[in-house]
Amino acid sequence: MLACQVASHLRIPLLRIDDLVAFIPLSMQQHADPFWETMVGILLNLAEAQLQIGVSVVIDSVFMGEDRLTAQQIAARWQAEFRPIHTYVSDEAIWRRRVEARSASASPEDGVATWESIQEQRKWFAPWQPGSALFVDGTDSVEGNLAKVLEYVGNETS
Repeated sequence: MLACQVASHLRIPLLRIDDLVAFIPLSMQQHADPFWETMVGILLNLAEAQLQIGVSVVIDSVFMGEDRLTAQQIAARWQAEFRPIHTYVSDEAIWRRRVEARSASASPEDGVATWESIQEQRKWFAPWQPGSALFVDGTDSVEGNLAKVLEYVGNETS
């Protein structure tokens, strides 16, 4: 939701991993191995295509580690500012309730993450180091987080 508001406020394209995954037919998903790395690679290629024509983008995806460096290299290649934002939920019980509610309301074809799948992925997640990104807590208000993000990317709120 925050990424949508940021992209809308800045009037720049939003590339979301969830949309990309939703567009891939289930039959094709079975042939992408490793699946998430393939999807993030496609997402970064789409972002680079926008940067190549001079259009900034907001990317909404979990970057597990090495893909952060790839995103940073792409930005540098096109003289674009790289402004990573690490969104997290400081209260794990709230996070779990949100994930379970989203999972319960989605159809299996939506490919929505379950709490169990997130716990598995966490094993491979490289924590962001302080100072390497703007840290935004999902338990804070959307309005407050939007103001923080817009200040971070160098644009004033209206």
